Amino acid sequence: MQLRSFLALALVATPALGQTIVAPFNASYSFVDLGTPAGVPANFGGCTFRVGDPGTLYLCGGANSASGAVYRVPVVRDAQGHITGFGGASALHATAPNNDGGLEFGPGGVLFYSRYPSHEVGMIRPGSTTTDRVVSVGISGFNGSLGALRFVPAGLPNVGALKLASYNSGQFATATLTPDGNGTFDIASVTVGTQPGFGPEGFFYVPPDSPLFVNFRSMLVCEYGPGVISAYDIDANGDPVPATRRAFLTGLSGVEGAALDPISGDFFFSTYGGGNRVIAVRGFGLPCGAVVSYGNGLAGSGGLVPRLDAVGCFARRQTVSFVTSQGLPGAPGIFLAGVQPTAVPIFGGQILVLPLVQIAHVLDGSGSSNLPIPIPDDTNLLNTDFFTQVLYIDAGAPQLVSFSAGQSMRVR
Repeated sequence: MQLRSFLALALVATPALGQTIVAPFNASYSFVDLGTPAGVPANFGGCTFRVGDPGTLYLCGGANSASGAVYRVPVVRDAQGHITGFGGASALHATAPNNDGGLEFGPGGVLFYSRYPSHEVGMIRPGSTTTDRVVSVGISGFNGSLGALRFVPAGLPNVGALKLASYNSGQFATATLTPDGNGTFDIASVTVGTQPGFGPEGFFYVPPDSPLFVNFRSMLVCEYGPGVISAYDIDANGDPVPATRRAFLTGLSGVEGAALDPISGDFFFSTYGGGNRVIAVRGFGLPCGAVVSYGNGLAGSGGLVPRLDAVGCFARRQTVSFVTSQGLPGAPGIFLAGVQPTAVPIFGGQILVLPLVQIAHVLDGSGSSNLPIPIPDDTNLLNTDFFTQVLYIDAGAPQLVSFSAGQSMRVR
């Protein structure tokens, strides 16, 4: 019998009680045991949310077994957006054999999950009811069995990369993806990072404005071995620094997957055995929205296409800096922002934004600019998509105007 199966048998009759948020965190955070959702078979694996689907928690059942699958769990929210319970029986989303603690939607809406004990990533395309692709991550010295995975959110090192954690070895690693032409992905490379240990089964980057955490500098890890959720500082690669480990929540049985609710900012985790529970931890700030480039820019002087980047966290109560680089030094230009994309041909390029906001500015001596814009604390902005682009007067462009590509971003 494998170790995970043995531990689950020992814990399955024991509810996930006796949990304690450790001081000083207990002054700012609290937890709610939401119980066991109907229709999801034991043992629980990873959990996640999908942006635009606020009424659903996605949860793995039958973890570590050939009959494993992902289920859609209906949830009930209060007036403040916090999940307070489950709204009825769960429904099968897709089969996911041997699922483990990692579960998250990634590029193209593909659902990624970790597999035990085969050290693999499973991928489920939108609309599929079965696993479409399985890829090994047993390369580049990354050992053991993949326990957890997560895409790095905005504002952090290696933003957009697939971050991995091995259950057996406790290693963290960063993977890069390339499309395989079938709607799923190849793993082009795996770079091994730090090795905290303790059997990581879930982790998340602490969102900004979370009490007692430095913005964009911290991670919480679900450590199956000791039954603890631990806080870590992160290094320049976005990996946990082992020497900074400190207990956040203790007294857990089979602590498993980790997810952040994009509506409330609450942290959710599941338990493998331990009563097969779903537990919410309240008190965190709001997670950052994704930033995605779209369309094509148009080169100006020196053959360079102006580059527009949104630096920071696209969430309420945050300030985002829109940074231009690779422009013509001293060139006058305009920053466009709106809530609808477009594609209007003009001056040899394309306007990619239906603008509601236009900000005139001039590039500095290095061909750069920085436009900080605060995002109001307005719940009406939640899950609103914004689109941006910059244009510059440039004699080196085909028709005297250079363009950046567009950027889309969603407020959390």
